[in-house]
Amino acid sequence: MENAVLILHFVLAFLVVGVILLQGPKGEGLGAIGGSARLFHGPRPRETLFTRVTAVTAILFVLTSTYLTFLR
Repeated sequence: MENAVLILHFVLAFLVVGVILLQGPKGEGLGAIGGSARLFHGPRPRETLFTRVTAVTAILFVLTSTYLTFLR
């Protein structure tokens, strides 16, 4: 059981890094101070998907980390 969780943990670690690297730059930075026009548009569907996938994989990564730390 522990080996399966450990393998899942490594896979999730690579998935989190990969999904974060696939996300495009937000482009706001200091330009948001001057009132960038991009602030008035909603998020693109691809960005929303990557945000959700990142959140789910990060939560699963935290859960496997907690399991490996405390319940092992």
